[in-house]
Amino acid sequence: MNDLLDQTISAHGGIERWSELTNIHTRLSATGAVWDLKGQPKLFADAEVDVDPRRQFVQTTPFIHGGWKGIFEPDHVRIVDADGRIQEERTQPRESFAGHTLQTQWDHLHAIYFGGYALWTYLTLPFVLTRPGFVVDEIAPWQDEDQELRRLRVQFPADIATHSTEQVLYLNEAGLIVRHDYTAAITGGGAGAHFLSGHKTFDGIVFPSHRRVFPRQPDNSAAPQPLLIDIDFDGYVLS
Repeated sequence: MNDLLDQTISAHGGIERWSELTNIHTRLSATGAVWDLKGQPKLFADAEVDVDPRRQFVQTTPFIHGGWKGIFEPDHVRIVDADGRIQEERTQPRESFAGHTLQTQWDHLHAIYFGGYALWTYLTLPFVLTRPGFVVDEIAPWQDEDQELRRLRVQFPADIATHSTEQVLYLNEAGLIVRHDYTAAITGGGAGAHFLSGHKTFDGIVFPSHRRVFPRQPDNSAAPQPLLIDIDFDGYVLS
């Protein structure tokens, strides 16, 4: 690991504690212009999710109906009813976004895929960057109002479902991730600037309480509107 990656992993709780985890549980509310445009404004507005930190697996409950679950895996998304029966499913789900524009409406399976890989990426950073296949380099810092933020450029391996191959993390003086840049290609939109705040420690691991995503402008600053994604987290339970 390079020095800055090592610093941010330590700041978020350390790889030793992280390696003990088998599940991350949180309650969240996710809204914003992207969900409105895609015709799914309330789907993740009040949900509980379980995230497997060791493989790409995310379960959302309730999903559509009480007791139903939305399940994300990179090559298989599905909706399961209260009796465990699959009501809808899709294999190779990323292919279903071909030709989409920003105005293209999503079905529930599109939403599971996008929401699943996004949450998995968010909740496993920065620890996932220690895995084979990731390429991480420190790049020039960014001056953000009254503070200078150090930056890590990340190249994701092809076998990880995520927003875009290249992403950039911005770290404050404490080593915490406070901004995350990427292009969410499957939405049909442009570049995003994703801000993290309200960092707290839960059973040894640091997570943010709030996430806000705005359009990223050509000069790398964030546009004040629209608010693309707005996520609030109500605590985390680790096991």
